[in-house]
Amino acid sequence: MLIANYTSSKEVINNFFRNTAYNDLFNLADGAYWIYECMELIGFPLQYIPKIIGINGDASYQLTDYRIELPADFHKLIAISVDGVIAVPSQNTFHHLLDGSCCAIDSTASPMENFYDNFGNIFSPQALPLNTRLTANPPNFTINNNYITFNIKEGKVCMAYYAFPLDEEGFPLIPDDVKYKRACASYLQMKMDYILWRQEMLSDKVYMKSEEEWKWNVASASSHLKMPDVNQAESLRRQLTKMVVRTEDFASGFSNINLRGFRGRY
Repeated sequence: MLIANYTSSKEVINNFFRNTAYNDLFNLADGAYWIYECMELIGFPLQYIPKIIGINGDASYQLTDYRIELPADFHKLIAISVDGVIAVPSQNTFHHLLDGSCCAIDSTASPMENFYDNFGNIFSPQALPLNTRLTANPPNFTINNNYITFNIKEGKVCMAYYAFPLDEEGFPLIPDDVKYKRACASYLQMKMDYILWRQEMLSDKVYMKSEEEWKWNVASASSHLKMPDVNQAESLRRQLTKMVVRTEDFASGFSNINLRGFRGRY
């Protein structure tokens, strides 16, 4: 399903306080981290927000000294370019040293007019995301220790990535859905009960009940969110049927099964 609304995880934490009276034992920072863990366990890709940064003269993404710092909400890289040229992951740990002043390696790149995929289709570089183009010798990068390091010392970086949804206080935003809220609340309950159980302040029976509930609720939220809504189902139907042009094959005994299909039937 598509996520239209988010709510702060503080709502879940406050409800957890009301239901358990764990105020004296519970830490807000721990709660925010545990909800982040729960989001990762649910593993729903659309819970992350796609962003593009480094455009409109963003000074923080002027590449200097071979690297830039990752944004605080960074989750996963989609695409990245340097001076309008799309960059690719490097296979060399010391790639940022291999410029014209080291080992006599020329790092200049020449644009390509077109490129081909594995099926022989021709694509134009202008169709790439981020207004980028492919080159015969593209920029290389590695991601390590909260930085992206390039083999180019200076330039303009544009990056598309998936971001953790955060509110103005830095707490994770979660989908405004009752199953998602229930999953996060049951995960908080399990983590607190685990601490008490380790300190022999809680019985095995109660802790096992909390563990059973969070596993059930996280799995329920994951399957619920991954179920397509009517718009996504229609999109999927069109993908599956746009090349299936003979829907009456069963009635005709598959007599036309050897005939080639064509687009535009629907």
